[in-house]
Amino acid sequence: MKIFCFYFLMLSVQIGFAQKTFTFPKIKTQGASIEQFTPANWTLIDKAEGDLNNDALVDLAIVFEYNKAVDETRTYGDNSSEIIKETQKPRILAIFFKDKSTGAYTLSTQNNDFILRSEEGGKLGDPLQQIAIKDQQLYLRFQGGSEWRWELGYTFKFENKDWFLTSAVNLYYNQNNGDMTERVYDFKRRELFTTYGNMHNRDIANQRTSEVLFFSQLRTFKTFKKPWAWEIMPNVYL
Repeated sequence: MKIFCFYFLMLSVQIGFAQKTFTFPKIKTQGASIEQFTPANWTLIDKAEGDLNNDALVDLAIVFEYNKAVDETRTYGDNSSEIIKETQKPRILAIFFKDKSTGAYTLSTQNNDFILRSEEGGKLGDPLQQIAIKDQQLYLRFQGGSEWRWELGYTFKFENKDWFLTSAVNLYYNQNNGDMTERVYDFKRRELFTTYGNMHNRDIANQRTSEVLFFSQLRTFKTFKKPWAWEIMPNVYL
């Protein structure tokens, strides 16, 4: 009887754990309005409109947030190891192309990982600063930290039926004394421009360097899971 009770207890624990596993909804593939794409219990928190595929039509990029906090295990450092468990509200990035003939939107991609959550900005609060569309490219901007602060900017472009990371900016600085390091990445040209110095002397006495970027191929939303998950050089994360 004791053995039976033990196995029953273990099974209950496993079932309970399975029930708590969060599952992201699948965004509708076609629709005419944001309301039609918004899943139940999710809220639109940011959006951008503009041409993303060079057809002169107004496309759409949306960030949704779940209405309550859940346990998530997030990736840091190597793009694959989910090492940090956090309790926060999940977010979804959804990108849509507008159809010229119908005026409806068609889902291009849904990403459940890349957008930083509201608790991932440190003392500065929600790190999501901007989502924008310009020159047929999608811009995502984040910031966070405390005394030492960071700003991250990513630019994605739709080419050859996929979303490629074409450039990025990583600024790390001290809010009190202005000491800073800024790295500007041009992935199309495989160039990295680094500025060391002080925020207050950026055009005067700062040191600037340029070097070649070495990587196998351009990253996409599928191969670059989220910010801080690509060790692009030893001890340098993007």
